[in-house]
Amino acid sequence: MTTLTQKIQEAFAPEGPLASKIPGFRFREGQLAFAQAVGDTISERSTVVVEAGTGTGKTFAYLIPALLAHSQVLVSTASKTLQDQLFDKDIQIMMQALDRHVDVAVLKGRSNYICKQRLDMLVDRGELPERDSKARLDAIRIFSLRSNTGDKSEIEGIREQDPLWPLVTSTKDNCTGTRCPHYEDCFLTQARRRAQDADIVIVNHHLFLADLSLKDDSLGEILPQTDVVILDEAHKLPDIGLDYFSETLSLRTFRDFAEEVRRNGIAFARESVDWEKVTKAIQDDVLSIHDTLRLRCYVTDGEQKELAQIEGLSDALKDPFANLLTHLQSVQGILEQLFGSKEELDLLFEQSLELIADVRVWMTMVADPANVRDVGGVPSVLWLRMTEQNAIFSNTPLSLAESFAKARGNSPSAWIFTSATISTRDGTGTSDFRFFLDELGLPHETPTYTWESPFDYEYQSRFYLPKGLPGVFDENFPESLVEATWPLLQKTRGKAFFLCTSFRMMERIAELLRHKMGASYTLCVQGESPKSELLERFKSVDNAVLVGSMSFWEGVDMKGDALQLVVIDKLPFAQFDTPLSRARKDWLTQQGKNPFMEYQLPEMITTLRQGVGRLIRSENDFGVVVMGDNRLLQKRYGRMVWDSLPPMIRTQDFARVYSFLDDPETAI
Repeated sequence: MTTLTQKIQEAFAPEGPLASKIPGFRFREGQLAFAQAVGDTISERSTVVVEAGTGTGKTFAYLIPALLAHSQVLVSTASKTLQDQLFDKDIQIMMQALDRHVDVAVLKGRSNYICKQRLDMLVDRGELPERDSKARLDAIRIFSLRSNTGDKSEIEGIREQDPLWPLVTSTKDNCTGTRCPHYEDCFLTQARRRAQDADIVIVNHHLFLADLSLKDDSLGEILPQTDVVILDEAHKLPDIGLDYFSETLSLRTFRDFAEEVRRNGIAFARESVDWEKVTKAIQDDVLSIHDTLRLRCYVTDGEQKELAQIEGLSDALKDPFANLLTHLQSVQGILEQLFGSKEELDLLFEQSLELIADVRVWMTMVADPANVRDVGGVPSVLWLRMTEQNAIFSNTPLSLAESFAKARGNSPSAWIFTSATISTRDGTGTSDFRFFLDELGLPHETPTYTWESPFDYEYQSRFYLPKGLPGVFDENFPESLVEATWPLLQKTRGKAFFLCTSFRMMERIAELLRHKMGASYTLCVQGESPKSELLERFKSVDNAVLVGSMSFWEGVDMKGDALQLVVIDKLPFAQFDTPLSRARKDWLTQQGKNPFMEYQLPEMITTLRQGVGRLIRSENDFGVVVMGDNRLLQKRYGRMVWDSLPPMIRTQDFARVYSFLDDPETAI
């Protein structure tokens, strides 16, 4: 009998089906070794962590073994771009090459699917959120009649923040489940059934972690139990995961609850009570809490603050929270009397009980915010995030490790964690995965592998640190960086990314470039248009310069000569300037650890590697990375940073970089 190892060897062989049936496919030793490691993990139902440099072909390396093993597979990614690439392109190519058909499903969170029941109710009532909503509602209704998926992303011309969406999609609180008349033809039900039956299910990290946190609480499962779990772009898991394993209280939840009660009360029990009055009381309480935080506790919009550091918080919120509790209990009593009359009202009654319990818990925590607490056995921090319309109270664990490990439990699945940027270098050139393993609670004995990119970075690229730049905290630094970069930008005629570490720096760089560029270049600045539109504009012209902050440091694939220059303002250190980061720093210090070396530095290196990785995306790309931060040469940790980056030729010689852009073939 042919073993899985042999099947993988044959599939990736220079004369195998992949090479013979896929135009441009090349045998890569790293890709084969990666695939064999995945095959071993599948056979042993164990766990592996794999770092594969750009161009290794990691999607083929992790999916081909799963296909050959006839496994049911769950793939989770951080970006919609990779989800689409897997579903629309990669898996189709693999099936054709292997002459094997598999059923593939993409599953998203419930808020992505039109709810037929809520859509019907909105159409019947005619109570629309905006004066011009009707045309968009008609478009949604027509789409729901014609669509096989009900995925709202397939509807063009309706912005993501349109207030219609919450009214025509469902939440776990207002979904009537099997009691809904549309349950059998529900878009969400059908999508989940397809996922349960599919050979390969593609999700994103948000849905995956939401499901994992539910499993931890033994409340149910969204996703199927599969033979293999593959977590691509795995470096994003720790940050995303903390949100799902936190305990939170959002004021918007109460506002939405009150609106749902008002709408459904009027629709199904109009004469029972003055629904406008009883729900307005809750809305007023929410507004009172928000105003109290702003006006008495001096928490500004956009700010994050630890609750224990907000002076007078307990006294200020005591009465507003008590009023909210009273009015919730009043509505709960009304809904209890109507229980059994209508499914929608029954769901609201059940939600009222949950909200009352939540308020009581948070009243206790707000009354004594300095009291040490934990989530899942890990110390946590109580903090608040304010926005113009909302306030979110969070009790967040200082580490995801315990919760993630517990949620995985004794899973029978094979687990594959992979990314182009998981490890750091320890100064000797050896890959160090300890930071990633510790973040997710994976044992240090977990097998880890690194396969370098097949790209010839020494031939294709240069890493340039201009001489004479002031320190990154000098007030003249932005001007100096733009001046140092300007001749290179003229040489490339645009085709440049400026990746900034803050919005403030982004805005200053954009201002300086706009002044120098005039009409000779097309300037694309984050925030002026949606990200997708900016990238399309950048690709569609020959002279574009894009200035962006952290959202452009990864998940952007700009192959070819459209991008030849990537400028990074400074090392992307996350500052200890949030409640979570400060609490984590203190916690690590209490354990005798060095927060900088064991948290801040490895996290920065991961982010920097993503930013640098925007430049070379194929064997035919070439260009220059400009780094404005001279700490790379001045600080002792600089060696670790250098060792963790691709092996580009590094220089401070402007002429050497300029000649490279002029003619890469003859440059030294």
